[in-house]
Amino acid sequence: MKQNRPRRGITLIEITIGLIIISAIFAVVFNIFGVGLRGSHKGMAHLTIMEGAAILLAQIEYDLLRAYALTDPADGSSDKVARWEIFTEDSSGDGIVMYNLSDEGIERTLEVGGTVNKYVYCRGLTVGIKFHHISLPDPENSLKRVGMWVELSVAAPEKFATVEKFSMKRLIICKNIQPPL
Repeated sequence: MKQNRPRRGITLIEITIGLIIISAIFAVVFNIFGVGLRGSHKGMAHLTIMEGAAILLAQIEYDLLRAYALTDPADGSSDKVARWEIFTEDSSGDGIVMYNLSDEGIERTLEVGGTVNKYVYCRGLTVGIKFHHISLPDPENSLKRVGMWVELSVAAPEKFATVEKFSMKRLIICKNIQPPL
Protein backbone atom coordinates (compact mmCIF):
# COMPACT_ATOMS: atom_id res chain seq x y z
CA MET A 1 0.00 0.00 0.00
CA LYS A 2 1.06 3.43 -0.79
CA GLN A 3 1.26 6.01 1.89
CA ASN A 4 -0.16 9.40 1.21
CA ARG A 5 2.49 11.88 2.10
CA PRO A 6 1.65 15.51 2.36
CA ARG A 7 2.99 17.42 -0.61
CA ARG A 8 5.98 19.61 0.03
CA GLY A 9 5.72 23.15 -1.37
CA ILE A 10 5.93 26.79 -0.63
CA THR A 11 2.90 28.41 0.78
CA LEU A 12 1.65 31.87 -0.01
CA ILE A 13 2.59 33.02 3.48
CA GLU A 14 6.21 31.92 3.02
CA ILE A 15 6.42 33.76 -0.32
CA THR A 16 4.97 36.90 1.25
CA ILE A 17 7.43 36.82 4.16
CA GLY A 18 10.33 36.27 1.75
CA LEU A 19 9.26 39.23 -0.40
CA ILE A 20 8.97 41.46 2.68
CA ILE A 21 12.50 40.53 3.78
CA ILE A 22 13.95 41.10 0.29
CA SER A 23 12.10 44.43 0.01
CA ALA A 24 13.51 45.59 3.35
CA ILE A 25 17.04 44.65 2.25
CA PHE A 26 16.62 46.55 -1.05
CA ALA A 27 15.22 49.60 0.79
CA VAL A 28 18.28 49.71 3.09
CA VAL A 29 20.71 49.25 0.17
CA PHE A 30 19.06 51.98 -1.94
CA ASN A 31 18.99 54.35 1.04
CA ILE A 32 22.72 53.84 1.58
CA PHE A 33 23.30 54.37 -2.14
CA GLY A 34 21.26 57.60 -2.04
CA VAL A 35 23.28 58.95 0.89
CA GLY A 36 26.49 58.20 -0.98
CA LEU A 37 25.17 59.86 -4.12
CA ARG A 38 24.19 63.02 -2.22
CA GLY A 39 27.65 63.12 -0.64
CA SER A 40 29.20 62.73 -4.06
CA HIS A 41 27.15 65.64 -5.44
CA LYS A 42 28.14 67.82 -2.50
CA GLY A 43 31.80 66.92 -2.99
CA MET A 44 31.62 67.65 -6.73
CA ALA A 45 29.99 71.01 -6.04
CA HIS A 46 32.65 71.90 -3.50
CA LEU A 47 35.48 70.96 -5.85
CA THR A 48 33.88 72.85 -8.74
CA ILE A 49 33.53 76.12 -6.84
CA MET A 50 36.97 75.82 -5.22
CA GLU A 51 38.63 75.15 -8.57
CA GLY A 52 36.78 78.01 -10.27
CA ALA A 53 37.66 80.47 -7.49
CA ALA A 54 41.31 79.40 -7.40
CA ILE A 55 41.79 79.72 -11.15
CA LEU A 56 40.10 83.14 -11.29
CA LEU A 57 42.02 84.52 -8.31
CA ALA A 58 45.32 83.25 -9.71
CA GLN A 59 44.63 85.06 -13.01
CA ILE A 60 43.64 88.29 -11.22
CA GLU A 61 46.76 88.15 -9.07
CA TYR A 62 48.96 87.47 -12.11
CA ASP A 63 47.44 90.46 -13.92
CA LEU A 64 47.76 92.77 -10.90
CA LEU A 65 51.40 91.85 -10.42
CA ARG A 66 52.02 92.98 -14.04
CA ALA A 67 49.93 96.17 -13.65
CA TYR A 68 51.62 99.55 -13.89
CA ALA A 69 48.46 101.71 -13.65
CA LEU A 70 45.11 101.02 -11.98
CA THR A 71 42.34 102.82 -13.89
CA ASP A 72 39.14 101.49 -12.32
CA PRO A 73 37.99 101.61 -9.62
CA ALA A 74 39.45 104.92 -8.48
CA ASP A 75 41.69 105.03 -5.41
CA GLY A 76 39.61 104.48 -2.29
CA SER A 77 36.51 103.22 -4.09
CA SER A 78 34.98 99.82 -4.85
CA ASP A 79 33.29 98.36 -7.91
CA LYS A 80 32.42 95.05 -9.54
CA VAL A 81 34.27 96.21 -12.66
CA ALA A 82 38.05 96.68 -12.68
CA ARG A 83 40.46 97.88 -15.35
CA TRP A 84 44.21 98.33 -15.30
CA GLU A 85 47.15 98.66 -17.64
CA ILE A 86 49.68 95.82 -17.67
CA PHE A 87 53.06 94.94 -19.04
CA THR A 88 52.82 92.03 -21.48
CA GLU A 89 55.30 89.21 -21.76
CA ASP A 90 55.74 89.36 -25.51
CA SER A 91 56.80 92.14 -27.85
CA SER A 92 53.24 93.15 -28.72
CA GLY A 93 53.32 96.04 -26.25
CA ASP A 94 51.43 96.97 -23.15
CA GLY A 95 47.85 95.93 -22.65
CA ILE A 96 44.65 96.81 -20.88
CA VAL A 97 42.91 94.15 -18.84
CA MET A 98 39.33 94.46 -17.61
CA TYR A 99 37.27 92.26 -15.32
CA ASN A 100 33.50 92.52 -15.39
CA LEU A 101 30.73 90.59 -13.63
CA SER A 102 28.32 89.25 -16.27
CA ASP A 103 25.37 86.87 -16.27
CA GLU A 104 27.61 84.03 -17.48
CA GLY A 105 30.38 84.52 -14.89
CA ILE A 106 33.37 86.84 -14.60
CA GLU A 107 34.50 88.11 -17.97
CA ARG A 108 38.18 88.98 -18.47
CA THR A 109 38.97 91.16 -21.48
CA LEU A 110 42.56 91.71 -22.57
CA GLU A 111 43.35 94.28 -25.24
CA VAL A 112 46.91 94.22 -26.60
CA GLY A 113 47.94 96.05 -29.76
CA GLY A 114 44.36 96.36 -31.05
CA THR A 115 43.60 92.66 -30.50
CA VAL A 116 40.88 91.89 -27.96
CA ASN A 117 40.72 88.53 -26.19
CA LYS A 118 37.80 87.59 -23.93
CA TYR A 119 37.40 84.72 -21.54
CA VAL A 120 34.66 83.95 -19.00
CA TYR A 121 35.74 82.47 -15.67
CA CYS A 122 33.44 80.53 -13.33
CA ARG A 123 31.01 79.87 -16.17
CA GLY A 124 27.80 78.31 -14.89
CA LEU A 125 28.48 79.19 -11.26
CA THR A 126 26.79 81.84 -9.17
CA VAL A 127 29.51 84.43 -8.65
CA GLY A 128 30.01 87.80 -7.03
CA ILE A 129 33.12 89.97 -7.18
CA LYS A 130 34.20 93.32 -5.82
CA PHE A 131 37.44 95.21 -6.38
CA HIS A 132 38.58 97.85 -3.87
CA HIS A 133 41.53 100.08 -4.89
CA ILE A 134 43.70 101.02 -1.89
CA SER A 135 46.89 102.90 -1.08
CA LEU A 136 48.95 101.88 1.93
CA PRO A 137 51.82 103.75 3.56
CA ASP A 138 55.18 102.04 3.15
CA PRO A 139 57.04 102.16 6.50
CA GLU A 140 60.44 101.87 4.80
CA ASN A 141 60.11 105.13 2.85
CA SER A 142 57.72 107.99 2.29
CA LEU A 143 56.02 106.36 -0.71
CA LYS A 144 52.69 104.60 -0.67
CA ARG A 145 52.09 101.07 -1.90
CA VAL A 146 49.13 100.55 -4.21
CA GLY A 147 47.02 97.43 -4.14
CA MET A 148 43.63 95.92 -4.72
CA TRP A 149 41.35 94.09 -2.31
CA VAL A 150 39.56 91.41 -4.28
CA GLU A 151 36.42 89.90 -2.74
CA LEU A 152 35.11 86.81 -4.50
CA SER A 153 32.13 84.60 -3.73
CA VAL A 154 31.29 81.49 -5.71
CA ALA A 155 28.26 79.25 -5.18
CA ALA A 156 27.26 75.94 -6.71
CA PRO A 157 24.55 75.94 -9.37
CA GLU A 158 21.21 74.26 -8.75
CA LYS A 159 22.14 71.22 -10.83
CA PHE A 160 24.25 69.90 -7.94
CA ALA A 161 21.20 69.92 -5.62
CA THR A 162 23.27 71.17 -2.70
CA VAL A 163 24.06 74.47 -1.04
CA GLU A 164 27.79 75.03 -1.40
CA LYS A 165 29.25 78.52 -1.20
CA PHE A 166 32.81 79.77 -0.96
CA SER A 167 33.94 83.33 -0.26
CA MET A 168 37.37 84.83 0.02
CA LYS A 169 39.03 88.21 0.24
CA ARG A 170 42.60 88.76 -0.88
CA LEU A 171 44.87 91.81 -0.83
CA ILE A 172 47.21 92.00 -3.82
CA ILE A 173 49.94 94.63 -3.81
CA CYS A 174 50.86 95.98 -7.26
CA LYS A 175 54.66 95.99 -7.30
CA ASN A 176 55.07 97.82 -10.64
CA ILE A 177 53.05 100.90 -9.69
CA GLN A 178 55.05 103.89 -8.56
CA PRO A 179 52.54 106.08 -6.69
CA PRO A 180 53.08 109.75 -6.07
CA LEU A 181 54.53 110.86 -2.73
